Amino acid sequence: MTSSSNLQTFLPSALAERTRLLGCKQASSEGDFVLYWMRTAIRVDENPSLNVAIELANQLGLPLLVYQGLSERYPFASDRHHTFVLQGARDVQLALTNQNISYALHVERPGHRGPHLTTLARRAALVVTEDMPTEPLRSWTDSLSRGIQCALMVVDTACVVPMRLIGRSYERAFEFRNATKELFAERVSLDPMDSEPLTGFQSSIDLPFEAVDLQDFDIASLVSQCEIDHSIGPVPHTIGGSVTGYLRWQDFRDKGLSTYARRRNDALIDGVSRMSPYLHYGMVAPTRIAREAAADQSKGAEKFLDELLIWRELAYAFCHYRPDHGRVSSIPSWARETLF
Repeated sequence: MTSSSNLQTFLPSALAERTRLLGCKQASSEGDFVLYWMRTAIRVDENPSLNVAIELANQLGLPLLVYQGLSERYPFASDRHHTFVLQGARDVQLALTNQNISYALHVERPGHRGPHLTTLARRAALVVTEDMPTEPLRSWTDSLSRGIQCALMVVDTACVVPMRLIGRSYERAFEFRNATKELFAERVSLDPMDSEPLTGFQSSIDLPFEAVDLQDFDIASLVSQCEIDHSIGPVPHTIGGSVTGYLRWQDFRDKGLSTYARRRNDALIDGVSRMSPYLHYGMVAPTRIAREAAADQSKGAEKFLDELLIWRELAYAFCHYRPDHGRVSSIPSWARETLF
């Protein structure tokens, strides 16, 4: 299995429609493993990137390595972001261990730096990562694709309807809603289909760094070693990770979803879901949130779904189809006229 057509042929249609290939279009016949570079989908359940990596590792008969790196150099790096990400990584590590999938976390800090992602990617038969259309993630992805000799497959993990199916950018919610109604109707209630790794393919993989075991490591101590902004501390009442994220979702679903439409704009009451950080870092699956909200069938759920599916995914599609989304040129002319 080496060609780009073959790579996607072996994927279930629900995964194939989420994937794009960058750079080289072939898997390397000399690769030692399939590498999943985890960045913006810090979860194991309903994670299309992980499922694609498992499916292709199964087809190639190779072990799968999930690599997660935490840099000191991302925009606004601070104790708050670092702690939240590492709390999520702790849940991921435990879940992957239970599935017998190799996981390696590298945390950049003095004495622990180096181009480890590139080193691992050059040993891989192919690399899988999330399809994220914003900077600096888009540039990092493109840079990696140019530096390796195997296929780099990017997978949409952030949206219920994959960005690549939308077709173009939209500036108005009502246009996006009308254009995507059938696409959402086909997908919002689909049952989850997480892939299972074949037994016998998992093995120990030599790493170019000492992986961090978060089950036995104090996160606060680890974060204190990193050269980041230590003036912005963690939020004690918002713990990172899928476990806490789904507990928060379940609480909102039970107590606040049905009344969301009439309570969401009152700042004096707790009428919102507070799911944004978990969705932002991909610690909960938007497909699961949408499916469970749709099953509620209340006015509140209807309003919540409109914001989750229309307003949120309009923004992803806009960034996907407008490389200039971070510049003034992407602002509609009618809006620019009111700004200047």
